[in-house]
Amino acid sequence: MKATNNPAIDQFIIEVSLINPIEKIIAQLKNGEFRDCDLKWLNTRLDVFVDFTAKTLGINGVITQSESVKPAYMNGYAVDYYSKYFKQLLDYFKTF
Repeated sequence: MKATNNPAIDQFIIEVSLINPIEKIIAQLKNGEFRDCDLKWLNTRLDVFVDFTAKTLGINGVITQSESVKPAYMNGYAVDYYSKYFKQLLDYFKTF
């Protein structure tokens, strides 16, 4: 993400493109709104946010979790798994 010369605009972009979507995902996880068919989407979103985070830290390349650790079913483990990672991403993006 390329910064502008206006801090207010930069903060708005961060809020709209990073913070708000992650907060929505966390709320949906908490409310049990995801099903087994959403796991692929959650994995993709997580990978996209992690890749962006890595780039902001100057790390180029793919950083992904092993397929053996990713949840196969939407259950308590899956909710905890995704909540943990999305909360960490949210905390990081709130420091911008």
